Amino acid sequence: MNQIIQIEQAVKDFIGAGDTNDIQLLDRVLHKDYQNVQDGFFDKPGLYQFSKKEYKRLVGEKTFGGVPRTITVHSIEEYGSHLAVVNVALESEALLFNSVIVVVRESSDWQILNNFPKIVGKE
Repeated sequence: MNQIIQIEQAVKDFIGAGDTNDIQLLDRVLHKDYQNVQDGFFDKPGLYQFSKKEYKRLVGEKTFGGVPRTITVHSIEEYGSHLAVVNVALESEALLFNSVIVVVRESSDWQILNNFPKIVGKE
């Protein structure tokens, strides 16, 4: 399978796992050193960082996820054969997301290493 297709599929699996609160899929697609870094946590200001374990807990508790989103991939930039940066826009009924997602391949499968979402409410 083409590398770009594999990278895009890893991102779609990550987003779909969140949308459906699929912790098993998240466990497979998230790298062991995964970090979600965002400015603000709902109505709380500040910088928030979540590890793979914390992120899976938030998705499992349905603090994050559980709402279907449309996905628009704006760009995929490869940095060699083991690293890529993907820019996506996601839209749910209430929220708009613009995310920079870092995808890595240490063995055979692409995994999400970092997610940097910008989240705003729809007006």
